[in-house]
Amino acid sequence: MKKGIMAGLFSILITASGCSTYGMNSHLEEEQTINTDKYAYDDENFVYNKESLQELADRFRIEDLTTANINSIMEEEIENGRYNEIIIYLRELQAEEPEQAASFSDRYIEALQSHVEHTEEPAQPLVQDAVDILQSQYESQPDNEENIINYATLLIESEYDTEQGTTLLFDLEEDLQENGEDPGRDLLLALAQAYSIAGDYEKSLDRYDTLTTLDSEDPTHFYRMSQVYAEMNDEEGEREALTQAFEPTSDFLDDYGDDSYNLYKDYLHDSIENEDES
Repeated sequence: MKKGIMAGLFSILITASGCSTYGMNSHLEEEQTINTDKYAYDDENFVYNKESLQELADRFRIEDLTTANINSIMEEEIENGRYNEIIIYLRELQAEEPEQAASFSDRYIEALQSHVEHTEEPAQPLVQDAVDILQSQYESQPDNEENIINYATLLIESEYDTEQGTTLLFDLEEDLQENGEDPGRDLLLALAQAYSIAGDYEKSLDRYDTLTTLDSEDPTHFYRMSQVYAEMNDEEGEREALTQAFEPTSDFLDDYGDDSYNLYKDYLHDSIENEDES
């Protein structure tokens, strides 16, 4: 009799234990799943892959990974075009573990910027968040050149406030000139694009020309120059810039004729997209 009672109790305990373990596993699994309903932007221009997002989240949770490891992985994934997935993961991390999320603040900003740079029509709620963050950084350190360039470039590329963005860059250049300093590569590129947008094509070409001197082996500067010439309806200037961009392939151009320019334009456009992502 006692044996039967004990056996019954043991059976009940095993069953209860199994249910408890199952419930605990289900709870843990639910906790580990990224809440895309809450942390993904509800905008048709914010596109992401849910499976890729979960794979990344699972990788970041591996205990052996250091903060430096995770930052490195995030940087690589942003370059590979998974910036929207990184954004969702970090938005949830900021809400749940703000101290931990602070270690990846630079990656979060990079991911937001990448979305704006590489999405034809960026998600407007995301643009607003990105502007708020970079504006806050700029206002906290208004003399920091990197902060100015990042904020101004975002304002221009998102078309949130193109006039303010170009003004910030032009003022920065003027301040450097007054102090007898030359702009670095990042500022030169931002200025070249800003002057082109402002319609001051000669100043834009001048900045690109300086860039081609500093980075003589980078063909994308010549390609960007060709785009400025195209805006000016200067076909000769556009052709010359493209020829310089593809000087190593001049024999190909001679063999296959003018139609090949369109092929090279497409190739260079893709090169610029990849360069921006890196």
